[in-house]
Amino acid sequence: MRLIRLVACLLVSGLAVAACGGSDTSVFNSADGSQAGAGGDQSGAGISMQELPDKYADAFCQVFTSCAGDLYGIFRPGEDCLKDFSITFEEALATLPNEVDAGRVKYHASLVQKCLDDLSAGGCDTLSNREPESCKQAVEGTVALDGDCTLDADCSGPSYCKVGDKCPGKCAPYEQAGSACVSNDDCVSGLKCGDNGHCVAPSQKGAACEQGEPKCADGLLCLGQDDTKKTPGKCYTIDEALAGKTGDACSLDGKLCAGGLACEITALAPISGSCVAKVAAGAACHVAFPDECPDDQYCALPALNPLAGGQCTAKPKAGAKCAAGLGDSLLCAPYTRCDNDVCRDIAHAGEDCSADDTCYSGHCSGAGAPMTTGQPRACVTGNSCE
Repeated sequence: MRLIRLVACLLVSGLAVAACGGSDTSVFNSADGSQAGAGGDQSGAGISMQELPDKYADAFCQVFTSCAGDLYGIFRPGEDCLKDFSITFEEALATLPNEVDAGRVKYHASLVQKCLDDLSAGGCDTLSNREPESCKQAVEGTVALDGDCTLDADCSGPSYCKVGDKCPGKCAPYEQAGSACVSNDDCVSGLKCGDNGHCVAPSQKGAACEQGEPKCADGLLCLGQDDTKKTPGKCYTIDEALAGKTGDACSLDGKLCAGGLACEITALAPISGSCVAKVAAGAACHVAFPDECPDDQYCALPALNPLAGGQCTAKPKAGAKCAAGLGDSLLCAPYTRCDNDVCRDIAHAGEDCSADDTCYSGHCSGAGAPMTTGQPRACVTGNSCE
């Protein structure tokens, strides 16, 4: 599924949006069907297209939590999965009614709930693979291979909308291992689009990941990679990675702490420490992962000696300078992102941006181009036809 697989990659990989490739405005990839009606039964009983974003976000957050446990709270402290992705999916689905009106998609409202139920029950398999058959029946594409398309949902059967330099795209079969890709969703079920732009099998439990190695399969977390030394990490299950109890030794290479605790760093070579309870607002704190402070605060540390400890301080809000976090990370209050060293509200589709993670969609068009090219940068739903 186009959105499930994209957002799953975004989150399970540590919310590194750029690592997951592009996205698309379609929720369901299409399949052949025999439902009656030129546009399906979108006006009948069931879930309407207007209701779908919130319903879809609820199903996604259920499956993500069942697969990834406490990761959402760790990587997006103070934010709510349902709130975030209701907006993301609302923007991504904005053009679906147009496709239905044009006859390229049939939307079967009465079949959508079965699709969402199957997604919610699917666990990590839902994140890694393409949608269940019930979803193919709910949103039915009518465009055959090599036909013109603007969304994946337009295409019938096991195919996607392959877009080149300009629109429209052409419906094409999913890409096999080794074939060129732009996003995970260009690839056949179970493959990911690697950093080299080709479909590849993801790394499994215990295998090397990142820094030239494939990303971990969904439901696994890559820990221990070193960007400076260019050495890969290792894939751990969420339960393995977040297992430390209060007082246990911890590190950033695969021995993190359980939800609600933080790994308080006491040594830098290698980075290690012990699992501790989080502290109250305004309290004394130490460098830790995740931060020891409440979700709307961060531990402000002395730059020259971060191990000396600091004090929990309010995260900067929109319009304020970004705060320095662990490593080279820059921090802002929940529902804001650091954009050119200044915190701003997360941007909606059509608003300007500087990086993928400043957009609700997770896709900033032109973000990879140097500023000197003059290429406009704006949040898009990931569809190259925009």
